[in-house]
Amino acid sequence: MQIEHDTVRYFEPTPPVVRCERILRIQGYTDLGRVRPAITQAATEMAAFASLHSRPQAAYRYVPIHALDSDGLSVEGGRFHSRAFASRLAGCFEIAPVVMSVGSGIGEHVSALADAGDLLEAVLLETAGWLCIEDATRKFTMQLRDESAARGCRITSRMGPGYSYRLAAEEVTWALEAQPVLFGLFVGAELPVTLMSSCAMQPKLSRSGLYGIAPLPLATTASRAAPLLN
Repeated sequence: MQIEHDTVRYFEPTPPVVRCERILRIQGYTDLGRVRPAITQAATEMAAFASLHSRPQAAYRYVPIHALDSDGLSVEGGRFHSRAFASRLAGCFEIAPVVMSVGSGIGEHVSALADAGDLLEAVLLETAGWLCIEDATRKFTMQLRDESAARGCRITSRMGPGYSYRLAAEEVTWALEAQPVLFGLFVGAELPVTLMSSCAMQPKLSRSGLYGIAPLPLATTASRAAPLLN
């Protein structure tokens, strides 16, 4: 499968189905049978709103790795500094940077609810919104895994600016200030996300990062290609 490295690709995950039970559990309600009916009703309504107004979209591309060393990662268009890359991307020849969002509708309604003093609904809806972005991330990861498998490759877990990673006995960070370099890999492309001067993203319910792409072990590749015996 031939990959065009200059091509920005787009993926629109199917809309999520948000469950009120998940919202309540995230908010610390362990015994759902003891939750007040008014809270359960609010969570049900916010789950339905999020499911209806989520507009997930991801923009991504494949970028060859030029150098991977103890200090970071170099690609055409920039360099990312973090000691986490050397271990997390070991064996990779390529990265797949991605920016994704579920749109502005949910976040705008969260703000409207908060401004109106409906703080319970605002908190529950924001939780539902993050469940939407988690769902979009999971579905994009599956799409990227399938594309990579068709090329005889595997993907790593996602890495994101602002996150910390365990390295031996310490934690190391990929600084949030790397966002402009990451977004710079999409120069000229229409994106579902806008990067602010603070390195925060707009809409709020957005996510960025990259995955490593590495060849599958030869034994695994051969087993995929082997015919079934009757």
